[in-house]
Amino acid sequence: MKPMTLVLLLLATVQAYSVRASECMPTQFDETVTLAHVNDGDTITLTDGRLVRLIGIDSPEIDFQFPKLSQPYATNAKAFLASIVKPGQFLQLAFDKRRLDPYGRTLAYVYTEQQQHLQELMLANGFAKSRVYQNDYFWQCLSAIEQEARENKIGLWSHKDYQPLTTEQLTRDDTNKWQEIRGVVTGYERKGQNFELNIDNNLVLMLSQQDIGNFSNILTLNLLESSVVVRGKLYYSYSKYRLNASHPSQITLENRP
Repeated sequence: MKPMTLVLLLLATVQAYSVRASECMPTQFDETVTLAHVNDGDTITLTDGRLVRLIGIDSPEIDFQFPKLSQPYATNAKAFLASIVKPGQFLQLAFDKRRLDPYGRTLAYVYTEQQQHLQELMLANGFAKSRVYQNDYFWQCLSAIEQEARENKIGLWSHKDYQPLTTEQLTRDDTNKWQEIRGVVTGYERKGQNFELNIDNNLVLMLSQQDIGNFSNILTLNLLESSVVVRGKLYYSYSKYRLNASHPSQITLENRP
């Protein structure tokens, strides 16, 4: 895509969503800050030097050393975010349970002074996926916005690299990575302190005893023979592919069989 075409496309998208009312609004804002610059599709730098990681979303990764190795839509995501917010602009932060990530970045839901939610705009325009990293106050709200973009194949959801794998496609090269996998629930059983959800008899979703309560709305008899998309770090053990789930955002029920 030519640079000018990309710019026009981004501007048109921003205008289309400029009047979108935020669906994920906090009861209060915790801090007003000033933007220095946009780092990528889910990270910004403030004028006080802090790095802010946008809670609840995950944008494609930019390889700053070798840009051509960046994930598809990574530079588009940065360009889109940079078209919404500008250096020197005031932003409002809302915090969740955890305020810092392991790298020392501030974790926040970020809004413009007009109360546009940056996370929602990134998801609605297909420049990020929803993902839970412990903080999950808005996870259902953000997940619903992502699902709409996914169903309409907006942005990165139109690219083959972001389509869920099927269980038949899995290979050992897919292990030790966070994966999104589609399949049909063929059974479940309790194994010691764990609960195992079998998918296509080829993938096992592992739930620990302490986390089962988080999935009470999902683990029903109606789940059998249902099509699902599961997410997690894939590994291979006891002749099957496996992943561990601790949060309900890691299982999505699909309407189609």
